[in-house]
Amino acid sequence: MKSLLALLFILVSAPAFSQEEKPKELLSKRLEDKKYYYSALNEFFKETYTREVTKNDLSRLEELLYFTGIELLEDYEPSMLARFPTSSTRFILGRHAIQKKDWKRAQDLIEKIHPDHRYYPESQLLLAQIFDVKKNKDEQFASLDRCQSSAEKLEKGAASEKIGRYFRMVYEICLVNRARFHYKMGEHQLAIDAYNKIPKKSYKWPYIILEKAWVYYQLGDFNRTLGLLITYKSPLMDTYFFPEAEYLAALAYFRLCLYDDSLVIIDQYYKFYRPRFQALEGVLRQNKDSQNYFYNLMFRPGEDLKKHEEFVRQIVTRMKKQTRFSLDFNSIYKINQEMKRILREKKEVQSKFLPHLASVRENMITKINYNAKTDIFQFLETVPFFSSELFKLNLEVISRKKDLVYGGKKLIADRSRGDFSNVQRNRFEEFWKFHGAFWADELGDYSFGLKSNCETVRVENATDEEISNNTNDSTDKAE
Repeated sequence: MKSLLALLFILVSAPAFSQEEKPKELLSKRLEDKKYYYSALNEFFKETYTREVTKNDLSRLEELLYFTGIELLEDYEPSMLARFPTSSTRFILGRHAIQKKDWKRAQDLIEKIHPDHRYYPESQLLLAQIFDVKKNKDEQFASLDRCQSSAEKLEKGAASEKIGRYFRMVYEICLVNRARFHYKMGEHQLAIDAYNKIPKKSYKWPYIILEKAWVYYQLGDFNRTLGLLITYKSPLMDTYFFPEAEYLAALAYFRLCLYDDSLVIIDQYYKFYRPRFQALEGVLRQNKDSQNYFYNLMFRPGEDLKKHEEFVRQIVTRMKKQTRFSLDFNSIYKINQEMKRILREKKEVQSKFLPHLASVRENMITKINYNAKTDIFQFLETVPFFSSELFKLNLEVISRKKDLVYGGKKLIADRSRGDFSNVQRNRFEEFWKFHGAFWADELGDYSFGLKSNCETVRVENATDEEISNNTNDSTDKAE
């Protein structure tokens, strides 16, 4: 990816504005006054490159980054950003240090971020990650407490509804990370309590359904696991498909000894989803070296995306909802707006600033393209793994069924519809029987009522024909 640092050394001698327009005032300040924030940011770095940085410079940098965001600084040289010890640059440098696993430097940088700064809540998420590596549980959860309280405070004082929604989203991410840490530590009920605080309108909610399902699986509540996973079958969730969810559903049926149900899930996966994954992989690998194909797939679909099947569009739609893509695309939108305004300026102004803005925009597009491509191929890599896990589960089911027959045993009962008595719930959970009721509002709150069928009884004199009838279908599925 092209670095933006090289752009700082482009010196253009043509004056940007007439000499009547405050000739002694810094060019970056004049650009800022005209709300040309991206151009002003570039000029700011050029003006401060060869001199000592002042407190006023640090204040101005924070003001400019408030309007531009920090996304375009991700590719700047860390040594250059280190000259500006602001909360924003420390946040960026802290993330760089975490990527390099330099935990001490990351902690030093992050702990210097001001508690009232807009990136403070997210910085505490990073700090919790560092303390997790260091196995310091108390500090880890103290960081999450600060993350939630500061995000809530910033939400209440937000200048606009949009900014308020952003801090609400950060607050919810704090909760999700709290739940994940509890799960990692084996504190499953605490994990459930944290997950239950995430509202269904949260953009994170569709993803945490799968995470919650795993927690209930670890608690042995396989009916609740299946109930959560069935949420993904709703038309409202058609853009969310995870191979892992299919595997977990098959595994939950297996743990209930409902072997035929488990085989149905496996059979559906191989017949319906795997061919679509293969088609998707074929389409995307043809364009893996493109610098803008994946960007266009997400944000300029047009006729190109219409050529692909619905399954591809669903995956792309789901990716577009991720925060980082929204922030990057919003930066491109603001850059485009600035370029349109500069096009109304004099020719010398256009020639001085438009090339830089075009380069910044190109860099952002390349970044989005790279991240989208990485996400898509990481998703594709999960397919062979879970296909393999489902295949092994399929073989285990066949083995269990054969063992029953050869051992002269059978499961105690046939598959039943289920019963309310098999549902586990606490005193704070409602119970909806859905007699003539609309079910959509209860998405994510389901529990199956299936009875465990793992008890066996002895069968006298099982014949070879019975053995063959009980194993042939399963063997066919494995093949």
